[in-house]
Amino acid sequence: MQDNNGNNLSRRRFLKTGVGSLTGLLAIGYVGLIGRFLTPPPAGAEPLMKVGTVDDFILGMPRLVAYTYGGVEQGVYVTNMGLNGWLALDFHCQHLNCAVNWSPAENEYICPCHGGVYDINGNVKSGPPPRPLARRVIQIQNNSVLVGGRLA
Repeated sequence: MQDNNGNNLSRRRFLKTGVGSLTGLLAIGYVGLIGRFLTPPPAGAEPLMKVGTVDDFILGMPRLVAYTYGGVEQGVYVTNMGLNGWLALDFHCQHLNCAVNWSPAENEYICPCHGGVYDINGNVKSGPPPRPLARRVIQIQNNSVLVGGRLA
């Protein structure tokens, strides 16, 4: 075999170049494939799912609702905030994705894993969470409460 300059290529150099190129292509393909699954879908990409009626939600009291989308159970706290509208918060702590619990006595969400605390709007009050609880799409249509994917 000869290279571009007409010089003979050794078998070792040929194999080294071929294996290196193949490894690089496989790595690029792997990163692209993994990136596709690790990247969250665009905001609001999930269809809206009915989680109840307006009457199912007590004013100012978050209620955990669950629904299945894409074979995965989703947990969302839905709150009728009265004049401030409706609020849907993902129930995963922003520290390490543990499920947060609503504590009516303290009027806050508490993460049992590492002590993260959020207010009723999902804002961090204390602990290790680096950001507020993720907001979800929420709509009220004909007395039905519908929730969907995360907002950007």
